[in-house]
Formats: sequence, C-alpha cells, structure tokens
Amino acid sequence: MLRRPRIHALLGVALALALVTAPAALAQGADFSRYVSIGDSLTQGFSAGGVVEDVQDIGYPALINQQANGTNEGFAQPTVSSPGIPPLLQLRGLAPTVLTPASGFGAPTNLNFPGLYNNVAISGALLADIIDRRTDNGGLFDLVLRGQGTMLELAIAQQPTFTTVWAGNNDVLFAATAGIIIEDFTLTSVANFESRFRTIIGQLAAAGTDLAIANIPDVLAIPFVTTVPAVLVDPVTNQVVLVNGNPVPLIGTDGPLRPGQDFVLLRASASLARGIGVPVEAGGTGQPLDDTDYLSAEEIAVISARLAAFNQIITTVANETGAVLVDVNGIFNRIATRGLLIGGIEVNEDFLTGGLFSYDGVHPTPLGYAVVANAFIDAINRDRGTSISRVRYRPYLFGGLNGTGVDIESQVNALQGSSVRFTRPADQALRFALGI
Repeated sequence: MLRRPRIHALLGVALALALVTAPAALAQGADFSRYVSIGDSLTQGFSAGGVVEDVQDIGYPALINQQANGTNEGFAQPTVSSPGIPPLLQLRGLAPTVLTPASGFGAPTNLNFPGLYNNVAISGALLADIIDRRTDNGGLFDLVLRGQGTMLELAIAQQPTFTTVWAGNNDVLFAATAGIIIEDFTLTSVANFESRFRTIIGQLAAAGTDLAIANIPDVLAIPFVTTVPAVLVDPVTNQVVLVNGNPVPLIGTDGPLRPGQDFVLLRASASLARGIGVPVEAGGTGQPLDDTDYLSAEEIAVISARLAAFNQIITTVANETGAVLVDVNGIFNRIATRGLLIGGIEVNEDFLTGGLFSYDGVHPTPLGYAVVANAFIDAINRDRGTSISRVRYRPYLFGGLNGTGVDIESQVNALQGSSVRFTRPADQALRFALGI
C-alpha cells in the first residue's frame, strides 16, 4: 500500500527550495529578465483561506522565477505577515476535525515598495476586474494596486519580457463555491468571458511580452465541493448511516438530495453538525440545508458546460496569439483519476490527507503550487525550447508541522475516521478571500 504524505506546513517551516542551474532560458527562446504574473488568488499565493508571505514566497510565480533566473532577487510581491489576510485556517480539533481561522490579522510587509510588483495577481479578481478595477476601498485590491492603475495597466507598464496569465478561474468558481448560479454575477456569460479574455491577452501581446496562459481546472472536483456526501454520515465512525439497508439522503430546499447527482459543499458541515439537513427520524431537525450549501444536478450541468466553453476560448486565444498553453485542467483531472506518484508516495485531491489542497478545500498547498509551477515550466520548455529546471518535490513532502504546531503525521489516521466541521468563521474567511 502506498503511504500517504504528510500534509505540508503552511506556516513556521523553512522550506529548502530546489537547487537550480544557471538560467538557460535567456539564450534558448524565453526571456525572464522582466517577468510578470497576472491572475487571482491562485496566482497571488493563497492557501488555507488567506495570503501569507511564507506561502507567497513558494507560490508558483515565485518558483517559476526562481527556476528560470536562478534567484528570486528582483521578483517583488505584495507580501503579508502571519497569520495572513484573512487569517489562515487552522486545525482546531479532531473527531470531528474542526477548522476555523487563526486569531489576529496579518499586515502588509512591503506596502511602501518603491517600484511595481512583479506579481500583480489579486484574490477574488474576475476578468473584468483585471481590466477595469482600480480600488476596493482598503481591501486586497488596494494592497496590490496601491492607486497606481489596474492590474492590466500595471503589468504592461513594466514592459515585461515574459508574462504568465492564469485568470478566469473566479468567473466560474464563484458559482461553485457560492452554491448558486446568477448569470454574470456568480457565473460569467460566455460572450463576456471571451470579450474580456481577448482584451487582456490582446493588450499584453501588443505590448510585446511573451506569454504562457493556463486554463481553468475543474471547479467541481475541488475538495470544497466533493468532501461532504449527500447522505447522512455517522460523525463518530465517519461511515454512511444505513436504515433498512439504505443510505439516508440529506434534505435540500426541494426535498431529499440525490446521492451522486447533488453535491454538498464543505460549508454545509457546520449546519449538519446542528442537525440541519438531517431528517427528524435520523435525529436531525428536519430543516433543509440552505440553497447555498449544495449544488443541484442542474446547477452542476450548467457550471460544467460553462467551464468547457471557457477553456475552449482560452485554448483558441492561446493558439491565435502563439502563447504557451498550460493545461492545468488536464493535469489535475489526471491526478483526480489516478493520483500522483512522487518518489513512490501517492498524493491526490483528498481533503486534508491528499497533500495537494489546503484547509480551505479550494486553494493548493505549497506542494500543489509546486505541481502548478512544474506544469508551467514543462509547457514553456516544450514550446520555447528552453531547459528550465523543474521544481523538486521532496522538500514539500516532509513539512513537519502545520500552523497549529501539532505534528500532522500523528493525526492522519484520526483524520481518516472523523467527520469535518468547516465552521462559519472559516466559511466567512473564504468568502472574503474569494470576494464573494
């Protein structure tokens, strides 16, 4: 049997980053001397519900720059002190597993940086925000933009020689994490997505920068969507409850949920712990889960079709402009199907124990970001004839401690047999981080 990895530390652990060779990219088809990254929380370096310097320093843009240039000197990011903004989620207890934000609040550590940040990504950004938004009155947009322009304007102003773009995730992710579809609010229309994506890539290409563009991973396969089953589970044994040999469906606004068709979101675990969504005869209140606590089969079909349409647009625009296309969606789909073997150790998309997704069930762990960095590096090497060294995974597999100072390895067995409680404060922190 393959051994599970330790869950990677998010705070308080100094990672030994991979040794890299001298940058070979400059002479072989890709110039990273002025590298800029554009995107949303996945590019800003969010993990476990917040942004913090320890993770930003090993987010995928920093890793790409490190591998391409041999150093991260000169790659500026709007960094945040511990415990992050919002404060990162922490594991507060076992059996059940309780996740809630850390106390306190982080603060910017280089807000007065005199130049422009190389990483101008902002959590919660939609494609429209990349083009038009200049402020959010003291929030995360102001942390990055600082009144100097839009994300797209600041990227172009640096006259980048190479730009990575991983954008458009929130244009479909919001519908999945909010649990409700509102056209052009939680789910962007295909026409608006295409118009905005073409504007972003067109202006960058016109500025003369080389480009690597990533597509959107399956937002319906993240642990936030897949962890909680649509049937009653015993919180002590973590086993499906059977009545007369049959599972007990949870209750939605339209009646019993359909196992295998309706998806219960991680946030619903707080309501389930209070008996909401659980039939009276099974010991619950009989009250239905809120509509935002689950996705119906009909909503899932709409989101899935929209994701496919968005990714086709990204592929088309990348091909038209000669940009490097990074198939992040394909990589994570393969991991979801058969896991990922790293030195004989299996990692996968399981919540808490899989190693790739952080405590919020949406954003990667540092190991997950290393996987993304290598996806970019592999695609750039293939399309541009470069020989940028890949990130080595070994330092990320043995992190030691998590943010609570508790040895994770001793907890894995307990996590496998306990229910998860994603507290309301945890959900509120994640909504803030995503801009919902």
